[in-house]
Amino acid sequence: MRPNIILLVALITVSAGVLAAGCVTPGENVTQPTTAPAATATPAITETATPLETATSPATEMTTAETPSTTTPAATTTTPAATTTTPAATTTTPAATTTTPAATTTTPAATTTTPAAAGGTATVDLSAKNIAFNKSTITVPAGADVTVNFDNEDDGIPHNFAVYTDSSATDTIFSGETITGPDTTTYTFTAPSDPGTYYFRCDVHPEQMNGDFVVQ
Repeated sequence: MRPNIILLVALITVSAGVLAAGCVTPGENVTQPTTAPAATATPAITETATPLETATSPATEMTTAETPSTTTPAATTTTPAATTTTPAATTTTPAATTTTPAATTTTPAATTTTPAAAGGTATVDLSAKNIAFNKSTITVPAGADVTVNFDNEDDGIPHNFAVYTDSSATDTIFSGETITGPDTTTYTFTAPSDPGTYYFRCDVHPEQMNGDFVVQ
């Protein structure tokens, strides 16, 4: 594009020189054609301005063409997967412990006095304390003469010793005198001649104080 401009300027320069040479005639005043060439110079300025303006457009087109394209990469967002770990619930149930106390039963020792021969004698030591006899079984020979040494240790409480055919206490074999403790007494009686199991008790407290009277 620049060579065209140079060529155009050279062409205008030559044309101006030719016009200037043609307007000067021998013998004439050389100052007369001054106005004419000046008027002719106007198209030259106009012609020169046009190519200059035209030259600007290709430059603009070149700028537009040479503008590099900008590519914006797509934004990529990676969201990590949320991981939730729930610990397993552990329940510990303590073992139930049950302690059962051992039952304690106290059985009064049975004291048996057996004479050497049947129909002889028998001696029994019997006591009462806390509304209870110290013996649950008394054993004597059949038909023996029985002596009971009775000790009432309950202060202010009356007790006695009695023997019956059975627990109904309907038929009496022997019924001793009631004494109020603390006191002692001796009971004597003859045992049944028929072997078997009979019944003895305290007549004042028959439910709490009783036992088996065994005749052999």
